[in-house]
Amino acid sequence: MNMNVPFTHRIEILFWDFVINTLTKSEFIRRLLPRIYRLFEPQAVREALILILIASSAGFICGFLINLYILAR
Repeated sequence: MNMNVPFTHRIEILFWDFVINTLTKSEFIRRLLPRIYRLFEPQAVREALILILIASSAGFICGFLINLYILAR
């Protein structure tokens, strides 16, 4: 490698070498990437956030009601 190239460029080249080799040789990564990309689709993100909001709200309400029940005893 040319020593006149800045250190950050050398790191970037090493990073992309690693990424390209991994994407080329790893069957697991090639199957995983399309699934990860689907998570970032606007509708998928919206649905995931709604499910998270519902689950967290249900947990909060259950915890609040259990606390009230314990305090009322």
